[in-house]
Amino acid sequence: MVRLLIVSDATLVRVGLSAAVAGEHDITVVGCAWSGQHALALCAENDVNAVVVEFRPASEETLALAAHLRATPHRPGVVLLGHGDDRHVLRAMELGISAYLPLNATVEVVLATIRRAASAPDSFTAPDLARALRLREAGPQELSPREDQVLRQLREGSSLSTIAHKLLVSESTVKTYATRIYEKLGVRGRAQAVEVATRSGILH
Repeated sequence: MVRLLIVSDATLVRVGLSAAVAGEHDITVVGCAWSGQHALALCAENDVNAVVVEFRPASEETLALAAHLRATPHRPGVVLLGHGDDRHVLRAMELGISAYLPLNATVEVVLATIRRAASAPDSFTAPDLARALRLREAGPQELSPREDQVLRQLREGSSLSTIAHKLLVSESTVKTYATRIYEKLGVRGRAQAVEVATRSGILH
């Protein structure tokens, strides 16, 4: 039997996940927590063997909470559910967290992952794990001169239309450059791209 704890500061997420497992004969929700402190208290009070932690926004604080939950006496399997990038996938694996799923994962996938986390908490699963491992091995790819120009403008906070005007290209072309930059750096947006590029030395 899976004894599940749901952790999220969003009421709709807690209610939605509870409703998703309500018809499952082998999964019982033993509690819902809205903060890290509350989650740790419920873990201590209940025989929990699986935890779902909503990961929004992606942060080291949430990763640390997930790691603390894994280290509680019952050592439950912990599933992170949220938006992050390949770095967060790898960090979750390094911390011994059981799984990492995007928020758009289907109910069937979420349920299967919860069951796996409860039965094999020391294993790790994530849809993008193979890609994350390839990116870690290869490191950030080199940007073209034009991509470098676009990234520097993104760092300055310029809008896509402003960048297009400065570079004398169309806005759709700037969008294409931005997409390529995100793919090469293994990120999902402007802020993460600037962070990774700065940390890796691509941006100075």
